[in-house]
Amino acid sequence: MGKDCNRRGFRSTNFLYVVILCLLLSPATGFAQTKRINLELKNVTVQEAVTSLNRTENYSILVSSDEVDLNKRISVSAQNATIREILDQVFAGQEVNCTINGNRIIVTKRQSAPMAETPTAPDDSVYGRVTDTKGQPIIAATVTIEGSQKGTLTGADGTFELTEVTFPAQLNISYLGYITQTATIEQGGGRNLPLNIVLKESDNLMDEVVVVGYGTQRRANLSGAVATISGKDLNARPVVSAANALQGADPSVNITFGTGSPESSYSINIRGSISLNSGSPLVLADGVEVSLSQINPNDIESFTVLKDASAAAIYGSRASNGVILVTTKKGRGNTPRVSYSGSVSVQTNSDELPVMSPGEFRTYIDQVYPAGTTTGDKVQSMLGDKNTNWQDLVFRTAISHDHNVSLIGNINDRMPYRASVGYTNQQGTLETSKYERGTLDLSLSPNFFDKHLTVNLNAKGVVTSQRYASGGVVGSAAFFNPTIDPYFRNDDGSIDYTTTNGYWNYGSGRGEDFTPNTLLGAGPLSQLYDRDNTARAKRFIGNAQIDYKVHGFEALRFNLNLGLDVSSAKTYDGVNPGSFQAYTDTEARGWGQYSWTTNFRRNQLLEFYANFNKEWGIHHLDVMAGYSWQHFYSSDHSVSYFNETHEQKGEDSRSPFNRQENYLLSFYGRLNYSIASKYLFTFTLRDDASSRFSKDTRWGLFPSGAFAWNIAEENFLKDSRAVSALKLRVGVGQTGQQEIGSNYPYLARYYMSTDVYKTYYMGSAGHMFYLTPGAYDPNIKWETTTTYNVGLDFGFLGGRINGSVDWYLRQTDDLLNSVITPMGSNFGNTVLTNIGSMENKGVEFNLNFIPVQTKDWNLTVGFNGTFQHTEFTKLNNTDDPDYNIQTGSITKGTGNLLQIHKVGYAPYTFYCFQQVYDQDGNPIQNALVDRDKDGKITQADRYVTDKSPNPDFFYGISLKLSYKNWDFGFNGHGSAGNWVFNDFASANSTSNIDINAGNLPNFARLVKKTGFTKANSGEQWYSDMFLENASFFRMDDINLGYTFNKIGNWKGSMRVAFGVQNVFVITDYSGVDPEIPGVNGIDGSIWPRPRTYSLRLNVNF
Repeated sequence: MGKDCNRRGFRSTNFLYVVILCLLLSPATGFAQTKRINLELKNVTVQEAVTSLNRTENYSILVSSDEVDLNKRISVSAQNATIREILDQVFAGQEVNCTINGNRIIVTKRQSAPMAETPTAPDDSVYGRVTDTKGQPIIAATVTIEGSQKGTLTGADGTFELTEVTFPAQLNISYLGYITQTATIEQGGGRNLPLNIVLKESDNLMDEVVVVGYGTQRRANLSGAVATISGKDLNARPVVSAANALQGADPSVNITFGTGSPESSYSINIRGSISLNSGSPLVLADGVEVSLSQINPNDIESFTVLKDASAAAIYGSRASNGVILVTTKKGRGNTPRVSYSGSVSVQTNSDELPVMSPGEFRTYIDQVYPAGTTTGDKVQSMLGDKNTNWQDLVFRTAISHDHNVSLIGNINDRMPYRASVGYTNQQGTLETSKYERGTLDLSLSPNFFDKHLTVNLNAKGVVTSQRYASGGVVGSAAFFNPTIDPYFRNDDGSIDYTTTNGYWNYGSGRGEDFTPNTLLGAGPLSQLYDRDNTARAKRFIGNAQIDYKVHGFEALRFNLNLGLDVSSAKTYDGVNPGSFQAYTDTEARGWGQYSWTTNFRRNQLLEFYANFNKEWGIHHLDVMAGYSWQHFYSSDHSVSYFNETHEQKGEDSRSPFNRQENYLLSFYGRLNYSIASKYLFTFTLRDDASSRFSKDTRWGLFPSGAFAWNIAEENFLKDSRAVSALKLRVGVGQTGQQEIGSNYPYLARYYMSTDVYKTYYMGSAGHMFYLTPGAYDPNIKWETTTTYNVGLDFGFLGGRINGSVDWYLRQTDDLLNSVITPMGSNFGNTVLTNIGSMENKGVEFNLNFIPVQTKDWNLTVGFNGTFQHTEFTKLNNTDDPDYNIQTGSITKGTGNLLQIHKVGYAPYTFYCFQQVYDQDGNPIQNALVDRDKDGKITQADRYVTDKSPNPDFFYGISLKLSYKNWDFGFNGHGSAGNWVFNDFASANSTSNIDINAGNLPNFARLVKKTGFTKANSGEQWYSDMFLENASFFRMDDINLGYTFNKIGNWKGSMRVAFGVQNVFVITDYSGVDPEIPGVNGIDGSIWPRPRTYSLRLNVNF
């Protein structure tokens, strides 16, 4: 046999590949052939022997099953033998060729003549058959080509054929319930060179490898609530931000975007809010804490969402609000591949503020303020003769484009690499607003010593440039007098640029004699064009991760991760000389001022852990222990200058640097133990120390434990065709909260005033600025959340129906929040302190269906949702049932707050007056219910409404449909049971005006509905008539694409797609948008989110 296993190239003319479990592949041919092996096998089949070598010795052996007898019984006895010597015994008596390339070994029947004598003309097709380990054909298995949209399904006999293939090509063969296999094809051959692919059954859909805290795990071994979202699904959507891509992807993740500005801020919560101070989850990209806004979605391989304590507690003090792990793309394959993705988008306003048109306004003025009365004559005199739609003047149709180029490959299986460059240019729908972003992503993953040592090097550079347009312009434009000219005019009708640069504003005089009406502020066009607010920022995110698997004891490995996130930003904010704003400047009248602000942030990370992972018999033990050190540093500095001279305003002492830092030290560990992959146990422990707390309260201990029962592995279900996966999970654990918005809340601090009018004269030392003491709590401590979770993962009909259901209960103690302090009890009006407890419970589900799966058609439908309820269980130490904390300001209210925190109620529950209506159901102005029957309306007449902005149910839906080269999909999300206070309606509910103010504002159309014409009382602004159910459904995006797999002689692939974002919203809410930024649900009306139409192009060369 030894002479049969030669080193000749693999040149068979007719062979069938059997791809048998490919694990760790050695890059060193010499090492693989000289490696010494001990192997004892008695009366096993050839296939069983090959499988044993693959599993225990990390070989990848491909065998031609139609020419090699895999069922032949053999025995192997080898001590300190080479792989070639062992192969001699395995294939004894069979005429075969063995080609050894590193740990890859190809075994085929020896041909009687060389390949050159019987040439087979290669073509561009691939033909093959997919079977299971018993030789039965697998119907409707998916066969795709890596890096392209080309793919097909196997037929009734398990066969498939792909044409117009570019070689070399990597085939991915998958079927639900089986382990995905890959095969690299160097040339075509079609039916003359067929492939035989054997898929091995997976552990009931649970063999997927999932990224978890400090490592990876098979999904089958997970005992916590963990969700994964693949980057492939994300990149098919027409989005340019990572947060947009995550919207609606998982039932627990709820994302609310701020305004319609480019790169608008957003808020994320996982399973609802459980803290008053910070509701954002921890986001880690390759182990380094980042913001999602800084990551190019084209660089994302996957998201992993850690939802319950047993999954997230390994991150301790930062995990109360959940954890999002971002894994970026790395190098793979063998042949270098270049890809391009880009888009061009058009954005339009999805809505406008509902105010009167010029014609409506004049008609309404004539009705409510008729001429012939003192008030009517005054109002009529302020009407102009123009018809100006101010919202049309400040909004525009915006054009945006986005481009990304990536290079991916692997050098000799030793150096996977990836490089990508991206550029985004977004106009905002508000004039002057703009956002630009350039990204560079580099990844190298060299491996050494037979892959025992792996180094992952990741570097991401981000450069952004942004011009801000004040969102306040929207409201100013909506309510500016629609009957006046937007510009000052000369007698000849031309624009008078000598007066506030030509833009119309309230004031008297012209040119240099212009005197602004400072009470009314700048007009809309002055706000847009005469204020320049721009920012440039640079950011570097990088890490070096070294993983060493101990030689001779491969079950033990050590991992070191060094990370750095450093950013700097410089912001310019100034007004133009000659502008309205410049004339209001008492220090530089007519010229104005500007400021430069610099911000610097640095996050340093050092983490080290050891991991022992060993299987023996039916037992599997995975133990990890580690240490983490993090340092967060920030520096902020702002300096003002005069436009006329460009001289600095005041001495340097007026512009001090604000430098702060904090540290986080941690020790952590995790133990996973399983029996026969049926009974899974997980225990984690993390001990955190944060410099944000005093020495007495600095350390926090956060344990967790979980158990899972893989029911589908039990004998009574193992052979079931109906049930492909069934796992019960139970977990409990604690996490903490140290994101409290302050680095030194326990220390006595002094704040220095920089106001030149607030100084002490200190004789020869000159004027010294005030130092004011700040409020503090020396006993402030960790906010701790205890989470209980029971979940069920399931799959039916080979995974055609799959999903999960989870019940959870989260209890937070020692809630951190700013509360009002009694006068004289502390150095400030409010202090950050621990105030009580909160409870959040709910049920979430995730369902996925594959109702259609044929050769040409594939339909996948997903639906997920979360039912939740949140309430306070304690707010002070006395358990006073009437104790409450008021919060939530509105536009017109004075001295009172709209919302309340109270035991038994949800956070931000609305606290209103009850409106009185007439017999026709119309509200009566200033008529409110006297609930305490004392004959007058006072604060005692307000009531707790039991309505809050927290939804009772939020959900997401998705659909993917493909037909041959066509693909179609949509994604949407919504909520039910969430209430919003329409502050826009409250503030504009009456047409009463102050005729002495000097202006005539436009009116909201709402005044026709309310009929209010008098001045609102102080209590009317807080009426529950403005409280509305804001349940909604939003269609996030719809996209349609077509993939070209061959164009002329070019054998690459190209996908062209058209998509629409923010397609429509279904709601009964009367405001502009039912999704309100922030957490309190008070809608002051915002810059509307745009509707985006995009054309996308993806090219794989």
